[in-house]
Amino acid sequence: MVNDAWSAADLHIHTTHSDGVATPSEVLDWVCSHTDLKIIAIADHNTNSGSIEAARIAKDRGLPIEVIIAQEVESSDGHIVGLWTPELVRPLMNAEDTVAAIHAQGGLAVAAHPFAPRLWSRAGLDRGNRGIYDRVDYDAMEVANSNPLLFIANWSAQLYQHRNRERLACTGGSDAHILWVIGSSRTYFPGETPDDLRAAIENKTTRVSRPGYSLMRQVRYARNVPDIRARDRERKAREVEAGIREPKPEKRETRADRRAH
Repeated sequence: MVNDAWSAADLHIHTTHSDGVATPSEVLDWVCSHTDLKIIAIADHNTNSGSIEAARIAKDRGLPIEVIIAQEVESSDGHIVGLWTPELVRPLMNAEDTVAAIHAQGGLAVAAHPFAPRLWSRAGLDRGNRGIYDRVDYDAMEVANSNPLLFIANWSAQLYQHRNRERLACTGGSDAHILWVIGSSRTYFPGETPDDLRAAIENKTTRVSRPGYSLMRQVRYARNVPDIRARDRERKAREVEAGIREPKPEKRETRADRRAH
């Protein structure tokens, strides 16, 4: 599918700056010792601080990896990865305004894990739909994501992106919350620099590889679910404290609760 003139990137990685279990430093060590990735984008939820820290560490250590400053913004119409976004994008805006805010600072907007199962919405994870993808000016669509629940969604995303390939590039990102998943979904592009990658996205010449089925990956994810959920609760609490997220309304007392008192 690709040759030596192409390079690989993972454009969707999480760290302890949101709900990942590894620090930016640990992610960099893993990427350099266990993968052949040329570029990574650390896209923590509603913050770019993880990618900024990773970029600084990579530069200070002279590591052979380029880090794109990124963030996964939780819009009211689904999650959107903002690549090349040195400024924070306010979460919970609609998709149009979120993409516009990403573009305003020179970034590229990627529809993250599109066509995710509807149960994600019931769990409080806003998801987009075909109407949103039709009308919003995304730059790319993530058609390869390593979350075990997205096997069918990946194929739906690929079909949609192929039909809209004149306006949407394809990207692959592991959405890794644990180290072992990094690089299992990839974006391939001609060249090897961030500028080459950006040109490939803008020119719609990227290609992807999917993770395939891995029982061990699912087992490792399952083992880390409690830690991931705990870090996500901590992340949301920080966002409430920072004023970018509304606190959850207090649970109303039921008759059973009153009787128990």
